[in-house]
Amino acid sequence: MKIICVANQKGGIGKSTLITVLAGALSADYGYRVLVVDADSQQTLAGVRLTNDQPSVEQERLAGTLSEPAFPYTLESVGMGQVYDRLDEVGDDYDVVFIDVPGRSDDTAMIDVLSGANVVLVPVGASDAERLATISFMQLLQEISRLSREQGLDFQFFGVHSHRTNLKEEKDMDEFTDALGLPRLQASLRQLGCYKRLSTRYSYLNPAYRRAVGADASVEAEVRALCDELIARAQLTSELVS
Repeated sequence: MKIICVANQKGGIGKSTLITVLAGALSADYGYRVLVVDADSQQTLAGVRLTNDQPSVEQERLAGTLSEPAFPYTLESVGMGQVYDRLDEVGDDYDVVFIDVPGRSDDTAMIDVLSGANVVLVPVGASDAERLATISFMQLLQEISRLSREQGLDFQFFGVHSHRTNLKEEKDMDEFTDALGLPRLQASLRQLGCYKRLSTRYSYLNPAYRRAVGADASVEAEVRALCDELIARAQLTSELVS
């Protein structure tokens, strides 16, 4: 099991969107057994499933048109202090676990969750506020990485543009993080309206779903590129890929 935490101390930077895109594709299209742990007090992912997705599931079930399973991956709400107790209970059932955490890094429970992950993905923005928050947070991850190496633990972290728009500020951010030696994924998600129409039922690699949310042809390519790079960098078991 690989544990992937998606975190940034700046709120509203795309953590839940990134998890939704990756979890849906890796489970529905790549064949991984995926668990998503919503440990964020805002409960964005749990809210999407309960408010947006569950009613349509019930309608399909009543009409006798529901295809099982209704959801491609398991989603659980777990308190920050209980995350790893829960993973100890269910770890053998999953290949990949994504953890959505609150937008703060000054809490002991938060640091414990980050330290126990194999990979931390840090959604990266380009505004001054996003830049300052991201740099500070990634420097914290550098320290966790140093301590993990000393203990022989598997720990990596990467910045990832979850709403890239090709602004000059984004290129400046890339150069700045590269100069600091902060790693980042080359693949990114563009700031497209379709990513704001979140669903925990469907993958953006599904042509019917892309048509339903008005996604253009580039969406499949960028989602697949992001999944492929994460699989390689996080060393997910390649035999599972369909």
